[in-house]
Amino acid sequence: MRFFLGVLLDQPALSRGQTISPVGTWQVSILGSEKGIVMMTFSNNSTVSGYGVTRKQFGFITLAGNWSFNSKGDVVAACIQTLNGVGSAFTLTAHMLSSGRFRGKATGSGGYRCKGEQPQSFPDLSGSWNGAVKRNGKALNESFVATASSNYPAVFDVTGQGLSDAASFTLSGTIIVSSHDAVNASLNRTFGTDTQHSSLSGVFKSSRSKIQMSGKDDTHAHLSEIAVQ
Repeated sequence: MRFFLGVLLDQPALSRGQTISPVGTWQVSILGSEKGIVMMTFSNNSTVSGYGVTRKQFGFITLAGNWSFNSKGDVVAACIQTLNGVGSAFTLTAHMLSSGRFRGKATGSGGYRCKGEQPQSFPDLSGSWNGAVKRNGKALNESFVATASSNYPAVFDVTGQGLSDAASFTLSGTIIVSSHDAVNASLNRTFGTDTQHSSLSGVFKSSRSKIQMSGKDDTHAHLSEIAVQ
């Protein structure tokens, strides 16, 4: 099943001669080692808001700011990104394309390149999942429920539990999915009073109802996971 976003989108329109408006909701794919998915909404009142998950940061990101055009007709968005209650500034410069896409570069709190498009739908990851995890080569087994967020389209809240070779743990976090079946996840595994924060990226294979991801946690341990419904 796929969820549709059509009610959220305004197609880009030409204005100021050859200038293309960014107004609408965009799926931004972050390229390179940062590798993430961010949803950004550009509004008519020159404000921008958004949210997402990236592989190099542990947690769910929200952002807010303002946008304008530069002398080249590119869109420049000055934003504050908030992660775990801490804000940091960045600037996104996006070159708008007539195909309804953009190419962008962010500078500030970590630089990266990205591309944006206006998606019509995204996969539904709702339901129960069983995950086989390897952490530095050691096996963990977990089960979780993914529930569609009521506030953030394309985002699924995760709750569950699991068992390692040493102890049981609880699982919580967030998964975001793109219209092209890419996924990013921020997952927290709590063993008693110790919580390991992890960030992963991968793909949802709809034909097999399978999520396959890899990444690391905040102890620098390497993680890989295959989850099936």
